[in-house]
Amino acid sequence: MSQTILITGIGGGIGRAIFKSFLSSEYQVITSSRTEKTELDVDFNSLSEITHYQYDLTKEENVIQLFEQIKNKYNKLDVFINTIGGSLYSHKLEDFPLDEFREVLEVNLVSAFLLTKYAIQLMKNNKDNGGNIIHLVSSSAKKFSTNKAPYGIAKAGLARLIQYAAKESAIYDIRINGLSPTYVFTERHKSSIEKKVKEKDQSEEEILDHILESQLLKKPMLPEDLIPVIILLSKTKVITGQIYNCTLGEIINY
Repeated sequence: MSQTILITGIGGGIGRAIFKSFLSSEYQVITSSRTEKTELDVDFNSLSEITHYQYDLTKEENVIQLFEQIKNKYNKLDVFINTIGGSLYSHKLEDFPLDEFREVLEVNLVSAFLLTKYAIQLMKNNKDNGGNIIHLVSSSAKKFSTNKAPYGIAKAGLARLIQYAAKESAIYDIRINGLSPTYVFTERHKSSIEKKVKEKDQSEEEILDHILESQLLKKPMLPEDLIPVIILLSKTKVITGQIYNCTLGEIINY
């Protein structure tokens, strides 16, 4: 029987790129996001091996239902890739509304906790085959992003969640890792740059230079650039509890 892979957050640019990279693979692909099939720019009708579930995965009842459906249809899960996240709002901490602060944590950390919890419960039934769980973190977990404190806090929490989960699930041979990118140029971010050009009366080149100035490699990172690391972490039998900094040299540590 082929392996099963769940990819969440495919409504975003990174999630969509990762999803498309697995379409011709050996996996039975399961996807989930708040986005309906019809809004995903993918012809699901021609992809009989794809199962898509539309859920808000910050809600525990929805996460439970998602994993019950996966268990009922496939009776197992081999790989789980979580790309849900977003900074959502921009304020100084002193001005951040509590409801918006909580929403950022729910989207970036609470959903990751819930998905990890129920993925482990299903994957541990794989016995010796274990499984692989991968979360998208962010360079904001280690560096300051202006007016994005809740996002950085949530992503730092996610990095620690990965480590705790890796320790606890090692007994089941479940490997849990993270991929932490710098600014990724998705369609949403391209629109944001265009907006900044108008608001700040700067050229696009000046905006790009500012974004790239902390990177050693002065080039934009695209969603597709993350795929080789994702594939590595989806197949590894020996790596766990690690967060890979894919930052073009913005963050260097060992």
